[in-house]
Amino acid sequence: MKKRFWTRQAWTIAKIELRRAFFSKRAFWVYGLALFPALIFFGHGIEVKLRRDRLAARGLTSQALLDSTTKGESAADVRRRLGAPARESQYESRRRVRAKGEATGITTHIIEPAEARFVRLNITRPSYSGEPTARIYEFEVYGTDSASNLALNRMATGSSPCSSDQGPEKAFNGSIAGGRSDSWCTHEYDRFLQVDLGAAHKLRRFVVKHASAGGEREEADTREFNIQVSNDGKMFATLASSAGARFMDERTTNLFLTYFDGRREAQLQFADGKLVSRRITPVLNFEEDRQVFAGVFQFFYLRLAIFFGCLGIFMNLFRGEMLDKTLHFWLLVPARREVLLAGKYCAGLIAAAVIFAGGALLCFGLMIWPHDPIEVQAYWQSAGLAHAFWYTMAAVLGCVGYGSVFLAAGLFLRNPIIPAAVLLGWEGINGFLPEILQKLSVLYYLQSLCPVPAPTDKGAPALIQMLLAPAAPASRFWAIVGLLIVTGLVLCLASFAIRRMQITYGSDT
Repeated sequence: MKKRFWTRQAWTIAKIELRRAFFSKRAFWVYGLALFPALIFFGHGIEVKLRRDRLAARGLTSQALLDSTTKGESAADVRRRLGAPARESQYESRRRVRAKGEATGITTHIIEPAEARFVRLNITRPSYSGEPTARIYEFEVYGTDSASNLALNRMATGSSPCSSDQGPEKAFNGSIAGGRSDSWCTHEYDRFLQVDLGAAHKLRRFVVKHASAGGEREEADTREFNIQVSNDGKMFATLASSAGARFMDERTTNLFLTYFDGRREAQLQFADGKLVSRRITPVLNFEEDRQVFAGVFQFFYLRLAIFFGCLGIFMNLFRGEMLDKTLHFWLLVPARREVLLAGKYCAGLIAAAVIFAGGALLCFGLMIWPHDPIEVQAYWQSAGLAHAFWYTMAAVLGCVGYGSVFLAAGLFLRNPIIPAAVLLGWEGINGFLPEILQKLSVLYYLQSLCPVPAPTDKGAPALIQMLLAPAAPASRFWAIVGLLIVTGLVLCLASFAIRRMQITYGSDT
């Protein structure tokens, strides 16, 4: 009889507290957390429907005709067979290419034989891109016999280098394979490179290896320069001038045609009237959207929305009344304090479960809404109802677990930020912890209930992927049992605290 009486008392308290739990001004932002993903999926559905209408306005193209297009086909032939496209656009692209017959990044300069000891390379325009940096990977000097490079490993001088390992000697070491540190580089206004051949030689040919010869982009090649020679290192005569490796503008007319067959969008790209790429994709991908929902539910709903929502609802049940200085009225009620705790917990749990389970189901429905009815019906007949049930169960049990923690925290601690920050940090690093520690987490059991695993980021760094090793999920039975056990233990601690609670509003304890 006493247990039945206490149950009726707890339910009466819960009904009174439901208004505070649902409509407290301090926790009104909880509705925003619950509905935010649903708004995103609703906007996505509206955008997809409008996009379908725009594509279908110009008429539909049969699936067989879309699949029949082949690379190399002309735009005129495609228009004749498929009809007017749903959308089209055109633009002209331009890129710089070397003139035919030009060696990549290497220029050769043949002169009438001239005798000299010093050879100087003066750079007037250092690059085709407009950058002020000049870079020479190798400067070779040959005599009339063309047998050997007379400048190899000779004494070199030049403008101040970009760095200590890019001095002028790097242009005369006979190598271009060492990357940027195997070249001479300068940012100076007066850009020159000079070599002392050690003695006067009859010169016939010069070879300059520019930036692209060392693997850099072609537009970093030297644009304008001249070559001078001298016997005494003071009086120089110009023997060769060059505009560098010649570039030409290659212009391409790009045409994009879009066709629609009711389900799939075909994007055809033509270059100078020929089909060069074809991309046919569904306007909506059901499997992809299910994966997106799984990610949103596990990374946003479980980790953030339910976590902070329960913080706002359950912390307010006791701590909020302490701040309002009204908690003493409940303590004067002829009911055991454990019954008061149970009533308030039930009120918070009902409110949180309705808000977040309802928000998850609404989001789930809006995810399905824009898809093909036949596809949706097949999903409902296979796994759809089970998925909806387990997502709802995970949301409710999340409220059960986090609610008990924050209700107890409101009794033990003044500042709710401290336990919230500690618990959020623990849940955040859960995937990086050893397997046994991962199981000491509410999130571990909630994720075990989810019917679809959250998508993983395959582009994450290898070290992160190695450290991030989620423990094997618990069975659904043990996940539910584990959460209920943890909740029971936390509520026992909370009942211990409320029995010894003394209210002194002045010190807010």
